[in-house]
Amino acid sequence: MPFWRPEFLLLLVLVLALLRLGPAAWRKPLLTLAGLYFYAWWDLRFLPLLAGAALADWALALWMERSERSRKPLLLAGLALHLGLLGFFKFAGFFPDGQAGTLRILMPLGLSFQTFSAITYLAAVHGRRLAARKNPLDVLCLASFFPVLAAGPIVRAEELLPQLDALPRPDADALYDGFRRFSMGLFKKLVLADRLGLYVAEVYGNAGVYDAASTWAAALAYALQIYLDFSAYSDMALGAARILGVRLPENFNFPYAARNPSEFWRRWHMSLSFWFRDYVYIPLGGSRQGQARTLANLMLVMLLCGIWHGSGWVFVLWGALHGLGLCAHRLWRGWRGQRGPAPWSAALAWAGTTLFVALCWIPFRAEDLGHLRRILSAMLGGGTVHWIHPFVWAALALTALAHALRGLGCEDLLLLRGRRWYAPAALLTLVWFSLLFATEGFTPFLYARF
Repeated sequence: MPFWRPEFLLLLVLVLALLRLGPAAWRKPLLTLAGLYFYAWWDLRFLPLLAGAALADWALALWMERSERSRKPLLLAGLALHLGLLGFFKFAGFFPDGQAGTLRILMPLGLSFQTFSAITYLAAVHGRRLAARKNPLDVLCLASFFPVLAAGPIVRAEELLPQLDALPRPDADALYDGFRRFSMGLFKKLVLADRLGLYVAEVYGNAGVYDAASTWAAALAYALQIYLDFSAYSDMALGAARILGVRLPENFNFPYAARNPSEFWRRWHMSLSFWFRDYVYIPLGGSRQGQARTLANLMLVMLLCGIWHGSGWVFVLWGALHGLGLCAHRLWRGWRGQRGPAPWSAALAWAGTTLFVALCWIPFRAEDLGHLRRILSAMLGGGTVHWIHPFVWAALALTALAHALRGLGCEDLLLLRGRRWYAPAALLTLVWFSLLFATEGFTPFLYARF
C-alpha cells in the first residue's frame, strides 16, 4: 500500500477520524488493527510471521523480567529468533536457483526494519530501561505501527511505546506538521526521484551502450535518486505518524553536505547508523581498545551494514568500501591531531566525500558483479550513445539549493516551519505538482525491498 495511493490516504483519514472521535481505550487496538491491515494488503501470507514474532517478544521479555538468572540467555534467544528469520530470507540470494531463490523473492515486507526495532525492545527490557509489557497488544502495536512498517525509520521501543501509551487526540498543530512533511515527501518521490529513476534504469540497464559522460551522469543521478526516494519515504512516514499524534526520529539531515565519511553516516539513514553504533559498534568495544581494534570494529560494522541491505556480493563490496572510508578518515584525523583546517580544505573535503559516496552507490545499484564491471567499463570510455537528460541537472541544482539554504541557516524557511502565511499555498502547489508530473506506473520505494 504505497503512501501516495488512495487506499493509504483513506486508511490514514479513517484512523485519524476514529482517533479523534473514539475513547482513549480504542486508540492502541485501532492502531494495531490498522497496522495489521496495512501489512496484509501487501501480502497476507506473512501476517502470522509478524504476529508470531511479536508474541514471542512479549513472552521472552516477560520471562526475562521474572527470571534474573535467565536474562542473558533469553536475550540471546530473542536475538537468535529475529536474526535467524532475517538471515533465512535475506541470505537466500547467495544460493543458486531453486527454492532458495523463490524465498528471496518472497521477502516479507519491512522484515529488516522490524527485526532491528524488535531487538530494541528486548535489549531495553534486558537493560532495565523499559519494563516488560504485560499486555501482548502493546508489543503487537509496536511491531505493526504502519507508518514505519515498510521501510523505517527504525524506531526504538523506549521512544515509541510511551507515545502509544499516552497517545493524544491529534490537534491542529499535529495535522499541519504532518501534512507539511507528507507533502514534501510526496513531491520528492513522485516528481524528482521517480523521474531520475527512469534515466538511471535506461543507462544502467544498457551498460556499455551509453558513453562515459552518460554513464557518469547516471551514477550522479542514482546518488540523487536514492537520497530523494528514501528521504521522501522518511518524510511521508514522519508526516503520517505526526498526523496521528506520534513523533518519530529524524532519518536524514542533508547528508550531501557532509565533509567526511563519518559525518555522512551521522546524516544518512540516521536511525540505522545510530542503531549499529549503539547495538554493534559500542558492544564490540567501540574506540576504547586501541587504534587497531577501532579500525577492525568500523570495518566489521560496515560489512554487517552492507549485508543487512542485501545478500549479493555487491552489497558486501559497498559495505567494505564505506568501511575503508571510515578507517581512512579515522587515521587521517589521528594524524592531523588538533591542527586547524586550511581555508580551502573544507570545500575540498566536501567534494571528495561527495564523490566517494556517489562512487560507492554504483555497486549498490548494480545487479551483480558482472553488471558492475560493465558499468565501470562504460565509465572509463565504453559505449558510443550520448544522452544526458536535462532533468538530471535540474534535480542536482534543486538538491544543491536545498543544502545551501540549510547551510545558510534558512532551514525553517526551506521546510515551511512556523505556519508561514504562504505555506498552505506552497504545500498545495507541491501536491498539485506531484499529481501532475508523476511518472506512469507503480514505482516502489527503493528501500522497501530491504
